[in-house]
Amino acid sequence: MKFENGDFLIKTAEEKDIPVVLNMRKKLFSDTGVPRDAFRDDLDSTLLQDYTDAYKRKDMLHFLAYDRETDGQPAAIAGLLLKRDFPYYLFKPGYYGWVIDVYTEPEYRGRGLATRLLEKVRLWGQEKGVAELKLISASQNARKIYEKFGFRPTSEMSMNIGGQNTYNELIDLANGINKP
Repeated sequence: MKFENGDFLIKTAEEKDIPVVLNMRKKLFSDTGVPRDAFRDDLDSTLLQDYTDAYKRKDMLHFLAYDRETDGQPAAIAGLLLKRDFPYYLFKPGYYGWVIDVYTEPEYRGRGLATRLLEKVRLWGQEKGVAELKLISASQNARKIYEKFGFRPTSEMSMNIGGQNTYNELIDLANGINKP
């Protein structure tokens, strides 16, 4: 194994690594403060199927950072999903990159791992012809990292018409912003 900067190995995840990726995603969900009962009952099987399908189509990729001291336990993750929804599929190249699953284990935060992984994500997006990266920032600390990296707020807006808190509202509530 070759460790970048002597401390971490950054590896491109493969389809066989999806269980590791999904385990990191669970930790991310937990960190956001969104309660488990807000999610679908079949969340685990749905994510496994969706991620597997996206990996097979080559529409999703993750990068994992491993600490050389932890015998194979990942320290951080970041991924990208190519999305082809309206109206983006009407414009060239017909899709955008949705940054997903950006998470660093608490004991590794502040070491620049998220930035290194985001750079890998950005480069893969460029290789795929992506013109725009988008994401949802789950915390104010994450937002600072994203803005420093070059992300900016956009004109997207949302409106709750269902009567229960939406994902964005739950994240905002967990961060003490936009309280209804």
